[in-house]
Amino acid sequence: MEKVVYLYHHLPKCGGVSFIRTCEKWFPPRRERLGSYPDAERIAEFARTRLDFDELPPNCFIHGHLVRPGIRPFERYGDYIAAGKMRLVTIVREPLERQISAYYYRQKVGRPWPEPLERWLTTGRNQLSKYLQITAENLRERLDAYFVVGTTESLQLTADILAARTGNARLEVPHLNTAPRAEEATVDEAVRQQFAQNNALDYAIHRYAVERLRREASDLGLG
Repeated sequence: MEKVVYLYHHLPKCGGVSFIRTCEKWFPPRRERLGSYPDAERIAEFARTRLDFDELPPNCFIHGHLVRPGIRPFERYGDYIAAGKMRLVTIVREPLERQISAYYYRQKVGRPWPEPLERWLTTGRNQLSKYLQITAENLRERLDAYFVVGTTESLQLTADILAARTGNARLEVPHLNTAPRAEEATVDEAVRQQFAQNNALDYAIHRYAVERLRREASDLGLG
C-alpha cells in the first residue's frame, strides 16, 4: 500500500483536543502551529510554508487550526489531497452550541467578548462553512472528500469509525479542554430562531454530518 497521511482539520470548539489525544495513540502526530489569534502577517508567513509529504512518516496524523483563508486544507494541501496522499478528517458541532462554547472559551483564555452572550450570537454568519470552504452548491461534494466527518455530539462514535477504517483498536475518548459556563447562560427562543436563520448553511452541514455518521456506523456494524 502506498504511503498516506491523515490531516485532521481542527475546527475550533468542536471537541478537537479530546479527539487528537485519542488519535495520537494510533498515529505518529505532527502539529501545524499557527498560534492563537494570529494577525494577518503571521497568517501570510505561515501560508508560505507547509509540510513536505516525503519527509512525513507513513500514517502521520497532522492536526492544526487550518481555518483561515489561504491556509485551509484544500488551499494548503490540495495537490496531496487530489493525489490520494492525504486523507482528511474533521468534526463539526451543532452550530449554536459551538458558538456558545466559543464565547465562554474566550473568557477562559482572557479574551472575553465585551458584550452579553446573546449579542455575541448575532455576530458572524455560517462560520463552519467558512472554515470548510462550503457553499450550498458544493456541500455534499466537499464533505464527501473527507475520509471521516464526525460530530462533537457523537465524538466516541467518530473515533470508533476512524479506528475501524484504519485497522486500529477502539479507544475511549477523553473529555478535555472544556470551557466553564455561567449557570444562568440561557438563550431566548427568539434569539435561537434568529441564529438558526442566520446560520442555515452551518445547520445543513451539521445535518449532513449526522446523516453520514449514522450511515457509516451502520455499514461498519458500530452502535
